[in-house]
Amino acid sequence: MLGLSITAIGQRDFAECLSIYETLKPQLNLDFLELAVGSRCDTRYIPDDMPLIIHHNCLYDNALKIMFKLMDKNTWVDYYQRIKGKNIQLFSIHPPKKKDATLEQVLDYRQELENYLDIPVCLEVMPYKDDWLFADDFEDYSLSKIPLLLDISHINIWAKSQEDIVKQWVEKLLPQSVAIHISHNNGFKDSHNIIPSGIWFENYIEMWSNKGLFVTYESVPEQFKQWDRAKRNISLFQ
Repeated sequence: MLGLSITAIGQRDFAECLSIYETLKPQLNLDFLELAVGSRCDTRYIPDDMPLIIHHNCLYDNALKIMFKLMDKNTWVDYYQRIKGKNIQLFSIHPPKKKDATLEQVLDYRQELENYLDIPVCLEVMPYKDDWLFADDFEDYSLSKIPLLLDISHINIWAKSQEDIVKQWVEKLLPQSVAIHISHNNGFKDSHNIIPSGIWFENYIEMWSNKGLFVTYESVPEQFKQWDRAKRNISLFQ
């Protein structure tokens, strides 16, 4: 399945983002929308039957951010209330920083969250070493069966933009991945740049999607750059 992230088109009013998604849906052959950082995502304004992925801490009640933390079970309740009755395909989350939890706690809480929400929950590979699921952590056998969100731009940071190394990591982690984020950066900063034409993974998108992976455009392809997020000079993570 192919999808588009709010991150790619955001820093606009949420209603405008929904309109852009509908515009791009036939052009990119999109199957789902990913709610993510970049706009005030409020599930009340989304049809119940629209296929969705929820990506980490992204939901709002109008202008009020609804907080989510994997390691704080109290925050799970509000998220459950916002997504029940919706057509949620997957909840992908950032693992916490290593100073805030042990790896065993992260894995246990992921499973508990999945059981509580009754939807699949996967953990995203992270670009920097302070977070769990950085490159070095995959030497631990306990990670070998955890469902992953394979973020290719994060792996590009691990590899400092060395394409061969990126491909090696993708090949290694793909068997346990349930979702893929596609974007672009310079190998140092997670900047969500526009995806350039001719990038190596262009030839794999259809194959990954046909294998049942949720493949999400986290940046727009170059030919659709007019729909790029509205305020590129402002960080998504402020």
